[in-house]
Amino acid sequence: MSVEGLRFISAAEYVPEHILTNDDIQVHLNQEICPDWVKGKLGISERRIITSGESTSSLAEKAVRKAIQNAGVRPESIDLLILATASPERRAPATACIVQFDVSAVCSGFLFALSIATAMMNAGAARRAIVVGADTFSDATDWERRDCVFFGDGAGAVLLEKRSIHIGGGNAGRYDSELFTNGRDLEAFTIPLGSSSTFLMDGKAVFDAAAHAVPKCIDAVLTRNAITADDIDIVIPHQPSRYLLENIAASSGISFDRFELCMGRVANTVGATIPIALAQAMENNRISTGDAVLFATAGAGFTAGAALHFWS
Repeated sequence: MSVEGLRFISAAEYVPEHILTNDDIQVHLNQEICPDWVKGKLGISERRIITSGESTSSLAEKAVRKAIQNAGVRPESIDLLILATASPERRAPATACIVQFDVSAVCSGFLFALSIATAMMNAGAARRAIVVGADTFSDATDWERRDCVFFGDGAGAVLLEKRSIHIGGGNAGRYDSELFTNGRDLEAFTIPLGSSSTFLMDGKAVFDAAAHAVPKCIDAVLTRNAITADDIDIVIPHQPSRYLLENIAASSGISFDRFELCMGRVANTVGATIPIALAQAMENNRISTGDAVLFATAGAGFTAGAALHFWS
């Protein structure tokens, strides 16, 4: 569904202070990994890990407060808050009871939640909304396995506003998304039930599913909005690995230098990745009014999606 008059007012990230580098994993955890391979192939140099007293909801809360502060608006002016997380603190009650309304679609969670928020705003249920992605997959990581290098903890939040008037001319303010789910690859990435369970991943199956589904979602949303890959000014992607993103860029015909990367310093932060990357891009003034901003994601389930927003 296409939404007009949407504006991203602000974005913010919050990550734990504790840093775990590739060298730390190799030396202190006695893992037989090659730090240079992790950095070159995955694009990850370090990740942030929660410590005692920190949780998914505490990271989410801090990211939300920063987004509100950055926007300079009153908290009571927010009509809707949606949390995307795949690492809730409890099976019941939902983390929504601690933060607010939540959505779970693993790494695709933020983009799914963003599309839900825009649809509700378009229906008149809210004028101003916050969407926050927060995850703490360090709790679902077996630090004695080589695949412990993939994930980090963090949160990111965006504050959106729906306006009744058209701003910026042309397509500015339009948002359109293409979302995809398919249970065929259910076992490619999974975390079994149990408080001490860690993730199990078939890396090749995850790569193949994402490399196929994400470009199809991108092509669908570009075609529907009558633009080409050359028209995309910046890509804000979920970031499982640099190698996968390079493959998606090549398949989609989008230059890789247009991809905003944050995985080097925070790794794969699951549902927090896209808002963290967006906050980074906004802070570095990489987005201007009228720019075609493409969001792209893939996650367990299997889920995937792409969204196009003409910045206003």
